[in-house]
Amino acid sequence: MSASPTSPSPARHGLRALLSLVALALAPLSWLWTLDRPFLRSTGATAWLLLAVALGLALSAARRDRRSWVRGIAIAQLAATAAFVWLYFGFSRLPHATAGELVRAPDFTLPDADGRSVTLSQELARGPVLLVFFRGHW
Repeated sequence: MSASPTSPSPARHGLRALLSLVALALAPLSWLWTLDRPFLRSTGATAWLLLAVALGLALSAARRDRRSWVRGIAIAQLAATAAFVWLYFGFSRLPHATAGELVRAPDFTLPDADGRSVTLSQELARGPVLLVFFRGHW
C-alpha cells in the first residue's frame, strides 16, 4: 500500500511523536513558570493543557504509524498521564481526620482583617470557631 501524495510521511508521524515528548517535558515546567498567576498556580491549567497536547500528538502519531518506537512513545504518554492524574489528585487531597484526632490550637491573640485584636479563648467561649489562614498580605 503506497502513501497518497496528500498523506503525511512516516517521518512526519515520528516528528509528531517526538514533539509529544517535548510537550510532556514542558508540562511540569509550565506550572513553575506560572506561579505568579493564582488561578494557574492552583489549577495547573497550563500543565494539563500541555499534557493533553502531548497525549494527543502521541496517540495520533501511533494511530497512523505502526513503528514500535512511535507506539512506545504513545504508551509512555498514557503512563505519564495516568501518573500525573494520580499524583495531582493524590497529593492535593486533605488527609483524613476523625473527631478523636482533632487537636485544639493554643490560645493566641492576633489582629483580624480590620486590625481589632481577637483572642481564641474568648471566641471559643461564644461558640465554635473556624480558623482561616490567608496566604499573602492584606
